[in-house]
Amino acid sequence: MRRYLSIILISALTMASCEEIIDVDLKTSEPALVAEATILLDSLAGVKLAYTSGYFDTARAKIEDYALVSISDDSGRSEVLEYMGEGVYRGNIIRGKENTEYSLSISAGDRSYNGSSYLNSKPEILILEYEKLDIPHYTEETIYSLMAVITDNPYSDNYYMLRYYRNGEMINDYYSIFSDRYLQADTIVYSDYKLDFYKTDTVKVELYAIDKGVYNYFNLVNDVLFSAMSSSTPFNPESNISGGILGYFMAASFDSDSIIIY
Repeated sequence: MRRYLSIILISALTMASCEEIIDVDLKTSEPALVAEATILLDSLAGVKLAYTSGYFDTARAKIEDYALVSISDDSGRSEVLEYMGEGVYRGNIIRGKENTEYSLSISAGDRSYNGSSYLNSKPEILILEYEKLDIPHYTEETIYSLMAVITDNPYSDNYYMLRYYRNGEMINDYYSIFSDRYLQADTIVYSDYKLDFYKTDTVKVELYAIDKGVYNYFNLVNDVLFSAMSSSTPFNPESNISGGILGYFMAASFDSDSIIIY
């Protein structure tokens, strides 16, 4: 009989999506290169390169137009990404494949940066449900939370990220991340009470299987956001790309499901 393990994770993060990167450094400093790089299952690689700007700088962030960006896999295949404009580089050949290690190389100016990320097997959302929350709230409307039952391999450490959409719009670039490192079950029940949903909402959930390096990066983003709201000194999260660059390289597979709240 399938074993169920229920967990309620409060730790979640509000972060930038592939179109926006968090920069909380308020000090005046030399612009730093930021990479937002992904390769998803069955999809081509995409990289966006831009530079940080000062907190009080109202000018548009400078983009990197002249980088050499390449991606390779553990079977020896490689390609140079094509520049599409606006700091965006796209692949044309290599598509994300399960259980494959990908390497990213970026040369910009006189600097070189390298990173790697492992594309895990596709996760599965078995059940997506909602429940009414009978708790005090700032609105008189009835609020609901979502519960997702997902498959999990109890014999290895696995890392996950969830993305939520309400009525077709991503919810404030909101993600939840969690690990099954201390869990031993082939099915996990995941609930997140940081998001509020209402009657007639159509909610889409994307569940990403990520590797440890990506998980660690966004855990640091969590810490950055917490320090920004406290008296702690903000810092930039350490990238999983070497060479002093900011941002991340994420290989991932994902599953999605939708539900209407009645």
